[in-house]
Amino acid sequence: MKKFVSFVLGAIAGCTAGFIAGSLLVSDEQVDDVKNKIKDNDKLQDLKKKYDNGTEIVKNQLASFPKNVEDDSELKDFDDIVIDDSNKDDNTSENTEESVNDLNNAEKDNTDASEQPKA
Repeated sequence: MKKFVSFVLGAIAGCTAGFIAGSLLVSDEQVDDVKNKIKDNDKLQDLKKKYDNGTEIVKNQLASFPKNVEDDSELKDFDDIVIDDSNKDDNTSENTEESVNDLNNAEKDNTDASEQPKA
């Protein structure tokens, strides 16, 4: 922990010293000159426009998502899940056949109900 605190304090001191040295070495005229070169550069302005358009598209896409999800179909279907907490370890063929038959019957009931037209 002591090394981490020393690292953080050193990083803060280093950044401060670099900022002060940079501000003393670079004059305001040079900063203004660089700003004007950036404004006059067509490629950089095109990149800025593309970036602005891209961020606007992302903002619009995020705004189009519904705020609250009202789909509770998973909660309604939860009662269809059967949890077997029995401690039986015997996998006899009779139990297996019953389970398979139950599943087949359940699938037939679902397909029969979906095939019938609604009145």
